[in-house]
Amino acid sequence: MEIMIDSLTNFNFDTQRLTISKFSNPKNDLEKDFFINVTKILTPNVTKSLPKGWQNINTLSTAKKWVKERNKESVFLIVKTKDTSEMIGFIFLFPIYLENNLIDIRFGYLLSESFWKKGLGTELIKGLVYKCQNSGNIKSISGGIERDNIGSIRVMQKCGFQPLNTYEKDNTVFFYQYSFDCKPTK
Repeated sequence: MEIMIDSLTNFNFDTQRLTISKFSNPKNDLEKDFFINVTKILTPNVTKSLPKGWQNINTLSTAKKWVKERNKESVFLIVKTKDTSEMIGFIFLFPIYLENNLIDIRFGYLLSESFWKKGLGTELIKGLVYKCQNSGNIKSISGGIERDNIGSIRVMQKCGFQPLNTYEKDNTVFFYQYSFDCKPTK
């Protein structure tokens, strides 16, 4: 079981324009800037289809609480631009440990509204797929998308995800999955 946990705690990767790394508490002199950036990313437009606890993250205290909760419930990854190191989003990984050292991952991601429609969502998810594929023990990754989130639906389709016949919330959330050909170990 330790091998599986390590494979996700060191889940850092890069794409052409992005650097993705596991969240670590910011140093004291950077803490305020970090949480201000969280509030800038989590605008009402970005969080409109997310659960209640993900709404109205607009103060340092609500940002700290939100980050603490995300880090506790998931493998919480920070997305930054390579050229400026600006924090522009997050990925949340929810591993499900299977037999034979295999993992299914449920995931979600958010990008700052100012970085939408630049191909970064597709680049980010293609990078995630590549990282999972090369891990050797991830069986599949899947995520749910609100029916009205056309941009994220297109991202999943461009990245090779297949729609599942699973729906949630009166058919308003559609699930997509990418499966890998990995060999189980004992």
